Amino acid sequence: MLADRLKPGDTIGVIAPDKALFKEDRVYLENATKFFESIGLKVKFGKYLFSDKEYCAGTPSQRASDINDMFSDKEVKAIFTIKGGNMANGVLPFIDYEKIKKNPKIFLGYSDITVLLCAINKMTDLITFHCQDYTWFGKDDVTDYDKNEIIDKLFNGNNTIIPYDNRDFYNLAEKRSGKIYGTNLRCLLKLAGTKYMPDLKDSVLFLEGYHSDIIEWNSMLEQLNQMGVLTNTIVFGYIYQLQFAENNKYDIVKELRKINANIPVVKTNDFGHKHANSIIPIGANVTIDEKEKSIIVSDYLF
Repeated sequence: MLADRLKPGDTIGVIAPDKALFKEDRVYLENATKFFESIGLKVKFGKYLFSDKEYCAGTPSQRASDINDMFSDKEVKAIFTIKGGNMANGVLPFIDYEKIKKNPKIFLGYSDITVLLCAINKMTDLITFHCQDYTWFGKDDVTDYDKNEIIDKLFNGNNTIIPYDNRDFYNLAEKRSGKIYGTNLRCLLKLAGTKYMPDLKDSVLFLEGYHSDIIEWNSMLEQLNQMGVLTNTIVFGYIYQLQFAENNKYDIVKELRKINANIPVVKTNDFGHKHANSIIPIGANVTIDEKEKSIIVSDYLF
């Protein structure tokens, strides 16, 4: 199920499915809103965006109500999340999936919002989108790459995942295709054993992480192996702990190949925490071509 592309004059909604917007972050919210308005969009805030109860922006049902209301709102064409947080999965039982099916819209986020991106796709078949937090677009760290992705993907529907820098390919003797799932592996695995977990068979896993060290990465990769999905193609993005905090002390591709030496792998810096991010459609079909050094997605927006 596909949502419509954005066009100038459209309204986007902003919600907090987990952590509240802290007072010190309001300047980023203001700056981000100025950016989105500068590209021709109107902005509407969720009811509980500024709430701060029970460690989060309201109770699970309250946070889910903002999701449901934004999907019901005929004026809203895309829904951005303000940030992630460990309790994002608490909203899953309270989301009105039938309402989403009747009102398909662009839904975006990353980090712990991975649980929502994948669960909504599983329950409704709506293509969702890995994308920077809304407030990232109001920070000094935001790159032209990030800003261009909004226009390139959400307005123009470009189906090429544009390289941020070099890509390394391993064991891709031929083109590899499948549905995209990910991107934060720790968060994706929160769905294991639940009805919200996508079918990862024949998928292409786009994986990144924030504060996961090499021990946790090995544990998570072993879990994927035991789930029977570590025969799929893996695309590793920017892994903050290993690449920045530990200054590339460990090579995630080498660690993976200790478990499965033959798995097709791509290592990129196209997406990840505290880094520039491609907008990646979750649940869309993708084809990876080593010869062309390309990652091409099939249709994901009308």
